[in-house]
Amino acid sequence: MEFTENEKLVAEFFVSREGDEILEHIKEIDLINEGILDSLDTVSLIDHLQQKFNKKIDITKSETLDALHFFDNIVKLVS
Repeated sequence: MEFTENEKLVAEFFVSREGDEILEHIKEIDLINEGILDSLDTVSLIDHLQQKFNKKIDITKSETLDALHFFDNIVKLVS
């Protein structure tokens, strides 16, 4: 599976926690419902994204929290 540069930067977070195997199905799963992201992980992910993309992300917005369920939506947050 090919990834854009932004996708690679987002995927770094998940690979560091889950290993390279996550890349095989990361675009098809609900990251929160599958237990890959919990409440502490969401804060860590937002911090990772803000550092990598030098962009402020408001974690208090429901749109942001909804986006964290799916990889493609996370990428859209920073694009």
